[in-house]
Amino acid sequence: MTTVRIEVKQQRDELGELEEFTWDLFPLVDGEQTKHLEENGLPKVGAVIAPGMILVGKIGKTRKFDPARQPNALEIHGLPLEEVRARYGDMWIHTSLYASEDTAGTVRKAYFEESPVALKAVVELDRS
Repeated sequence: MTTVRIEVKQQRDELGELEEFTWDLFPLVDGEQTKHLEENGLPKVGAVIAPGMILVGKIGKTRKFDPARQPNALEIHGLPLEEVRARYGDMWIHTSLYASEDTAGTVRKAYFEESPVALKAVVELDRS
């Protein structure tokens, strides 16, 4: 068994703000694809990550972001995801890291390291 360490740095979005590490990637990603993530976007310890799964959830704002133009609860829960995405999806950019064949495995550790500039997500996976 080998351990793989993956690092994901927080970058600046189109508004110059730091991207947010999060599981809440709606409306860009269906919630079913983020169930293995903690609220902070890191995978849960013990989660089995397969190729194509989100390894670290991260989202940023685009120049089209308008805090006054957020979807309301009725739209979020009453409209199909594709319609909500079409209406509001252009306000965010989905910058999550997806697992590949080389970065799949069982999550051993997941944590943040701070630097003076930004956060860095660190995920350690056991590969068998």
